[in-house]
Amino acid sequence: MSTPQRLTRREQRRDAANTPPADDELTLELREEQLVAHKELRELGDIEVRTEIDEVPGRLEVDAVREEVMVDHEPVGQVVSERDKPWEEDGVLVVPIYEEQLVVTKRLVLRERLRIRRVAVTERQLFQDTLRRERLVVEDPQDTGLVHERYPTDGGTDDAAEAEQTDEGGEQQQSGGLLEHLVRKALE
Repeated sequence: MSTPQRLTRREQRRDAANTPPADDELTLELREEQLVAHKELRELGDIEVRTEIDEVPGRLEVDAVREEVMVDHEPVGQVVSERDKPWEEDGVLVVPIYEEQLVVTKRLVLRERLRIRRVAVTERQLFQDTLRRERLVVEDPQDTGLVHERYPTDGGTDDAAEAEQTDEGGEQQQSGGLLEHLVRKALE
């Protein structure tokens, strides 16, 4: 009797590769290499953020209302027996003016009435003063070219600006980012 031979796996694979497959399936392992990207942040330079104060002329025109008094003299020349107190008539103050006249007899004559009313007069007044306005200055002393300032526009969204804010992974970055945060902190 012969003893059964034991084959190593390598020998079994080599032997299986040399023998044609019957109805059995062969299993082959496939492998591939892949590239994996690693990102790291590194410091490229510093920026300086400061504010400067500009003085600009300020100008304001205001309509100011003042009241003036117009007095109309109304001659009457009527003899009366007693004095009347001033009264108001359609928003006009009426003040009777009396005088005594010497005649053979003394008599009271209503000489005239004053009609006093208020008249609103509008005049334009100009006020000027110097106003101060802060202006933000961002400098890149090492000239890294990594500082970009963006200002809001009057129109809607700008497709070019949105495309500029999108990174390679397609994720939307927060507007302003670190620089805007630094500016807010500096102004607080």
